[in-house]
Amino acid sequence: MNHASIYLDYNASAPLLPQAKEVMIKTLDNENKALNASAVHYFGREGRKIVEEARIHCAQLVGTQANQIIFNSGATEGNNTVLNHFRDGSILISAIEHPSILETAQTNQNAHIIPVRKNGQIDVNKLEELLIKYSPKLVSCMLVNNETGAIQNVSEISKLTNKYNAFFHCDATQAVGRIPVSVNGIDFLTFSSHKIGGPQGVGALALGLCGQTPTLLHGGGQEKSARAGTENVAGIVGFGAAAQYALKNLDSLSNQTHLRDKLENKIKQISPEVIIHCENTARIANTCFVSLPDHDSQKLLIAFDLEGIAISNGSACSSGTVKPSHVLMAMTNDEKIASSALRISIGWATKESDIDAFLIAWEKIYKRIKG
Repeated sequence: MNHASIYLDYNASAPLLPQAKEVMIKTLDNENKALNASAVHYFGREGRKIVEEARIHCAQLVGTQANQIIFNSGATEGNNTVLNHFRDGSILISAIEHPSILETAQTNQNAHIIPVRKNGQIDVNKLEELLIKYSPKLVSCMLVNNETGAIQNVSEISKLTNKYNAFFHCDATQAVGRIPVSVNGIDFLTFSSHKIGGPQGVGALALGLCGQTPTLLHGGGQEKSARAGTENVAGIVGFGAAAQYALKNLDSLSNQTHLRDKLENKIKQISPEVIIHCENTARIANTCFVSLPDHDSQKLLIAFDLEGIAISNGSACSSGTVKPSHVLMAMTNDEKIASSALRISIGWATKESDIDAFLIAWEKIYKRIKG
C-alpha cells in the first residue's frame, strides 16, 4: 500500500465536516466580492453578520456569551496570548501541557511546573503547595490531555486558584466536542476549530468574568481591539458550523466508547505486555494511548503507515522528532515506556471497519517484531 487510507489521528486534526465545508464554499463563492467583516459597505456587513452568527455557536459550545469570544488563528495563539499577558509575573503550569504552553512558559523565569500523578491527573495537593509558595498570577492546566485523553478536575483546580487569588487558564482544545465544556470558573479558555471538524488556522479565546483581556497582536481594531488582523471570515464560518455540529452530537459519543473499548480489549489479547495509559482514569471516549515497551514508536509509526494506517506517537506538533513523550515522562519517568508510545484517536467519520483494519495491522506488525 502506497498511502494511508485509514485515518485514526483525530487528536492531531479532524477531517473537515461536510457541514463546515458547505458553508465555507458558500462564503468564498461571492462573485469576486470580498467579505471583509471590518468594512462598512454591504459586503462588509454581510461578512460581519456571518462572523457574529459563528461567534454565537462557538460561545454556546463552551457555555458562555458571544461577546466573551475572541477569534484567532488557533489554540496555540490563544495559549501564547494568555501566557505572554502574565510574562512579568509568577505562573504555574502543569507538566503535561501542550508545547504551546510549555515553550511559551520557558521565556518566563518565574514559571513553575505542577507535577502529575502516575494516573495522568494533576496533583492538586502539590498545586496547593505551589500556590502557597509562589503566589502566582496565573495557573494554566488543560482540561483534557492531548496524548492520554485524561480529563482533569478543573472544578477543583479552579476553586484552588480562586482561593489563592490567581487567574485560571484552561486549554480545552481536546475537550470541546467530546465532553461538556463551560467557561464557568475559568478566566481564560482556549480551543481550536480543526479538532472538531472545522478548518485549520482558526480558534478562539473565551474570556471569563475576570475583567482582563489578554492581547498578543496589535494593529487594527478587529475583535474589539483584542486581536488585530482582518478576520478569516470563511474559516470562522466553518468553525461556527463545526461548533454547532459538535454541540448537537455530544450525546452520541457512546459509539466512540464502544470502538475504543473494542480496540483496547483486542490489543491486550494480541499483545499482553502492552500498557494502556490512563486506562482506569476518567478520559475522553475517542483516545487510546498505548506503549509497547522496548519497541521504538517511530519505527512502529512507519510500520503502520506502510499498512495504510495513520496514527501518531503523541502531539502532532512534535512529529518528526524522536523525543520520548513529555507527558509520559511526567507520569512515569520511564524513557522506555515514553519512547514506545502510540496514540490512536477516532472521530466523526471513524467506522468499525477502520478499527478492524487497525487490529489486523497491529497483529501483523506485532508478530513480525516478536520474530
